[in-house]
Amino acid sequence: MKIKTLKFLEGAAKAEGLTVIIDVFRAYTTAAYLFANQAEKIFIVSKLETARKLKAKLDDPILIGERKGIKIEDFDYNNSPYFISQSNFAGKEIILSTSAGTKGIIAAENADQIITGSFVNLKAAAEYIKARNPELVSLIAMGNNGVSKADEDNLYAQELKKLLNGKRTLAEAEIKRRLRSPAGDRFFREETQSEMPKEDFEYCLKINKFDFVIKALKIDTDIYQLKKEEVR
Repeated sequence: MKIKTLKFLEGAAKAEGLTVIIDVFRAYTTAAYLFANQAEKIFIVSKLETARKLKAKLDDPILIGERKGIKIEDFDYNNSPYFISQSNFAGKEIILSTSAGTKGIIAAENADQIITGSFVNLKAAAEYIKARNPELVSLIAMGNNGVSKADEDNLYAQELKKLLNGKRTLAEAEIKRRLRSPAGDRFFREETQSEMPKEDFEYCLKINKFDFVIKALKIDTDIYQLKKEEVR
């Protein structure tokens, strides 16, 4: 198994083989909590125009998303795992659009298969990949807005690679220590608690909370559907 680590939207465009689109803070942590809170379907899009057109076609969907961490004006929720965890989404269809993670999946046109990357299901991702034993794995650290370094995404790629190579990973406490600052600073500013609450830091770093992977299946040019698959 060959493992390549790439970065940002430009890296996603070069992804091949079984591809992991990594967005720890917060897109694919949010998606995991949506599935845990009984969301029926999750669609991801990169463009707001696509989100609004898709909304018109679905039966009362919930729109979740942000740009530069701020909730999109006519959307229902920000991309916050903590806020999402406080609601029940049973039977609901979700449209999710974010600054980096969702755009990364759309950009990964050459991938054979796509799964998402976040610490809440790190071990499940590793087990899923090892069970399939692909020739090539592409790990894409999406970074901030898909264009600049994010320590949390780089650390996830490092830890997933360790698991795939049979090595021990860092303890949860050490991961939190490394990511508290500067990566986690955004969650502890008093003036942005309504958009990026401090609880998001903890919720994003509940290591291996979930035993499922999230696969991305192409529906249309700018629409993918996320699907949960249990890993035992």
